[in-house]
Amino acid sequence: MDALILSMMAWLHFHTGYDTQVELPNVAITEVGNLCVNYGVQASNCDAMQLKGFYNERHTIYLHGNFQHQNLIDQSRLLHELVHYIQWHNAEHNDSCWGVLEAEAYRLQDQWLVENNMQKRADPFKLVMLEAACDS
Repeated sequence: MDALILSMMAWLHFHTGYDTQVELPNVAITEVGNLCVNYGVQASNCDAMQLKGFYNERHTIYLHGNFQHQNLIDQSRLLHELVHYIQWHNAEHNDSCWGVLEAEAYRLQDQWLVENNMQKRADPFKLVMLEAACDS
């Protein structure tokens, strides 16, 4: 897993202006129910959220229990969470609205997918709405 994370950190170094020279995060692979509990989502809402991973701002990235190291979609989810990890270490959370940070993570995830001969997955309307929520 470290080799994959290091390659993604190098990719982020060349595709963002962020400082990526940081300690590698912990990665915990756990069942979806545990993801929801750690994320603070009630069990009754867990299935509807379709949560596949998150970064908890404590140096840990949580990924769903079915994560497959060789699967490009799963890798892209790891990259998405690494974006949040790097945003946190670059103190972007102090100056930027959550929606802008989330939209950036989705756009970088899509860029990485395209560079790996996969289709974009983010809903463009969702990205606009995430950023629009920050304008108020």
